[in-house]
Amino acid sequence: MRQPAVRAGQVTVRARRRAAVALVIVGLANAACYTYAPISFEAVASKEDVRLRVTENAAARLSKELGTFSTEIDGQLAREGADSVSVGVAIDRAYRGTTIGTTTQVLFLARSEIVDVRQRQFSRTRTILLSAGTVVGFGVLAVGIVQLVDPNGPSDDRATPPPPSPLRGPQGARIGVRVPIP
Repeated sequence: MRQPAVRAGQVTVRARRRAAVALVIVGLANAACYTYAPISFEAVASKEDVRLRVTENAAARLSKELGTFSTEIDGQLAREGADSVSVGVAIDRAYRGTTIGTTTQVLFLARSEIVDVRQRQFSRTRTILLSAGTVVGFGVLAVGIVQLVDPNGPSDDRATPPPPSPLRGPQGARIGVRVPIP
């Protein structure tokens, strides 16, 4: 009788490793095509997508509105006066894992609370590297699939035994009763 190739405890370890690798790949793919380059505050057009780095005090003040403490905020920047700006931050609404809508929350900041402004730019080299990595990954996957062997088949050149006869009942414990016929 052949032993199973994988034990129950190993399945969860393999599944966890695959999930971790998948998360890393998704994270890299999400960030690979774009980069954030520093830009002067005066060069930012109104309603342009930017990443702001704010002071610790501003992050603490905005944590009540955002629900999390963060010194980096992504959103659309608009000037609101000589010394203040507004940032429109996209907020996704989810119910049981499904996004049911997106809304924009407007946050107000003083210019003195902004440490750094960065603009999102397309990165050709990162995109090329991501594309090459994807092609290599699919190549490795194809090679792995080709090398798979049927786990139910024989591992050597022996013939496969025929299936059991349908006339034979299943083996194991049986309960039987004898009825005498006169």
